[in-house]
Amino acid sequence: MACRIDRRSFLGQSIAAGAAYAGIRSFEEKNLLAAVQDDGGRTRELKKTTQNEPKIPTGKIGKLQMSRIIAGGNVISGWCHNRDLLYVSTLAAHYLTEEKQFDTLELMEEYGIDTISPDPSQLGIINKYKRERGGELQTVVGVRDDWSRLGKPTWSGMKECIDRSIDEGATTMYTQGGFTEHAMKQGKPELIEVIAKAVEYIKEQGYPAGLGCHDVKVIEVGDEYGIEPDYYFKTFHHDNYWSAHPRENRKHWSVDAERSNDHNEYHDNIYDLFPDKTEALMAGKKKPWIAFKTLAAGAIHPESAFKFCFKGGADFLAVGMFDFQVIENTIIANRILAMDEVRNRARPWYA
Repeated sequence: MACRIDRRSFLGQSIAAGAAYAGIRSFEEKNLLAAVQDDGGRTRELKKTTQNEPKIPTGKIGKLQMSRIIAGGNVISGWCHNRDLLYVSTLAAHYLTEEKQFDTLELMEEYGIDTISPDPSQLGIINKYKRERGGELQTVVGVRDDWSRLGKPTWSGMKECIDRSIDEGATTMYTQGGFTEHAMKQGKPELIEVIAKAVEYIKEQGYPAGLGCHDVKVIEVGDEYGIEPDYYFKTFHHDNYWSAHPRENRKHWSVDAERSNDHNEYHDNIYDLFPDKTEALMAGKKKPWIAFKTLAAGAIHPESAFKFCFKGGADFLAVGMFDFQVIENTIIANRILAMDEVRNRARPWYA
C-alpha cells in the first residue's frame, strides 16, 4: 500500500529520527522539533497556561515608552546569520509567510512586546500588519544609505532614508550598525560627518536618535567627533559558546568584514568582539542602551543571554525570535528582570 506523508510530517519525523540518533542538545533544536511536530499546538497550550503571565516591563527613551524586549526584524526579513549553514536564511524565508509574520507579531503584542527593530525596507509590511490586524507596534528603525554604498554613505542617501522612514511611520531611528561601522573605521572625517549629520537630523525632526554599532570603537570615534545620540544601539553578548573564536585572535572592526575559513578567526560567528570592553564603556554612558545580537544569532540560550545583558547594563534587548519562541522568551525575560541582582545592577537604569 502506498504511504502518503505530508511535508510537515516528513520534516518532523526526519528531525525526530536525527534527534534519536544524535541526541537533541540545543535549545533551538528542541524548539524546532516541537514546533514542527505539533503544528502550533505547543504554542496554543503555552497560551492556555500563561494567561496570567505579566506583560514585559517597559522603559523610556525620552517620551517614548517601550517594552524592555524588542523584536528583531528577522521575523519580517527572514535574514539570519547562518555561519556556515547555507540553507538557514532560505529556510527562514520560506517559513515566514506573510500570515506567519502577522501571527507572530500579533502574539508578540499579546505578551507585551510592543516594539520591533526593522530595516527601513520592512516598514511597509509592518504598516500592512497594523491595518489588517489592528496592531500598534512601534518601530526602532536602522536608517542607512543604499546597500551599494556600504562604506561610502552619502548625506543625500541617509537623508532620503530618514525622510522616507518618517513618512512610513517610524517611531524612532538610529544609524544602522553596519553602515555606521564601515564609515567610521576608515577614519575619514567626511564619512564620519555623514553619520553625525544623520543623528542630528533625526533629532531636528523631533525623534529620538540613536547610534548603532558592533564595535566599541564606533562610540569612541563618535565621542571624538562630538556625536551625541539620545541612545545607543550596540551589540552585547557573552562569548561562552562553541563557535566564538579565541579572544586573542579577535580584531577591532572585524564584525561584518571579511570572513575567514579558519575557525580561529572571524567567520560571521560573533557580534560583540569584546563584551567586557562594551560593559566598561557603557558603564560611563548616562543614556539608554538597546543591546542587539544578544543571543549571538541563536548560539546562546535566552536564559543565559538575558541575564548577562540586563545585569551587564543594557536597558533594552533586541531579540530575534520565531513564533514558537515568543512566549518562552517573555517568561524568561520577566523572571530575569525580577531578580534583585538585575534590578540592583552596577549600571543605573537609564530608561
